[in-house]
Amino acid sequence: MDGFELHDLARKLMQIGEAAIPDPNGLQRLSPGVRHVMTDVFEHPDTSITEIADRTGFPASHVEASVTTLSNLDAVTAAADPNAPERTVVRPILRHNTAVRIDERLAAAAGIQDPRQAKELVGTLEKLARRLAGTLSPELFDWYTAETPPWDTGRPQPAMRHLAEAGAFRGRVLEIGCGAGEHALMAAALGLPTLGIDPAPTAIETARRKAREHGLQARFLVGNAFELGKPGEQFDTVLDSGLFHVFSDPERIRYADNLATVMPPDARLFLLCLSDRHPPGNGPRRVSQDEIRATFATGWRVDSIEPATLENSKYADRVPAWLATITRT
Repeated sequence: MDGFELHDLARKLMQIGEAAIPDPNGLQRLSPGVRHVMTDVFEHPDTSITEIADRTGFPASHVEASVTTLSNLDAVTAAADPNAPERTVVRPILRHNTAVRIDERLAAAAGIQDPRQAKELVGTLEKLARRLAGTLSPELFDWYTAETPPWDTGRPQPAMRHLAEAGAFRGRVLEIGCGAGEHALMAAALGLPTLGIDPAPTAIETARRKAREHGLQARFLVGNAFELGKPGEQFDTVLDSGLFHVFSDPERIRYADNLATVMPPDARLFLLCLSDRHPPGNGPRRVSQDEIRATFATGWRVDSIEPATLENSKYADRVPAWLATITRT
């Protein structure tokens, strides 16, 4: 199983789990952004508005509005900390005896009818959950420690190269999910101040080495798409090559909100993602034009979405993609 297949499996398991959670208050009908705040509160049961904002990357105003919504639905409580009145403490309202076993749903999703096989499947997943608890770290997602990942072809994607050659990049440039830094290095070669971020430390070290070897001034930091505000910088051009399509629906909302914190009005995002024209199967989610437009419906202007391709070492031919040009309004 490769990383793409694992991500797809995790998404399916989450969908099954969400469908099985009792929802008498209609929490599942809330927007993805509010539900993400709710999940964070339940994972950190004695927290604050500021702490939630730091972990999720959401603006404090969004967190405050979400907490108010959840309080009105009796999902959380929010009150001033007696020892620090300026701190609002947020706690989940826990309800007992609401858990629902999903053994049959898991078995059905896996196409298993034999009760013994179903029990074995559930037992294996429960054992895996216990082993994973508390053990995940960024290093587990450092694809570059084992082998060169399929999306690292050693050169910029053709669609991004064409943009650079056409003079589309301007001002300060940020590449999110930069990997070994091909696009960031391309922007730096144009004389533009450039920052690349990626959660994989090995990839960042590779990108830094390439910058030194070519005498380029690009900077590279270990980071992720939900903490873009940490460096405290603003950018005129943002590049996303092959990242957007790995996000779940709630993550897309978080991503767009994070982008808004580092992109002033008129800044442009160039987004290259896997297209729904690519046949269904393993790998990242196929993205439709409507999904891109929905994610960037508020506070953005989608200038264009054009057919493009993605180079990938797993496919002899390039795979269908969308290249979107999106402006911050």
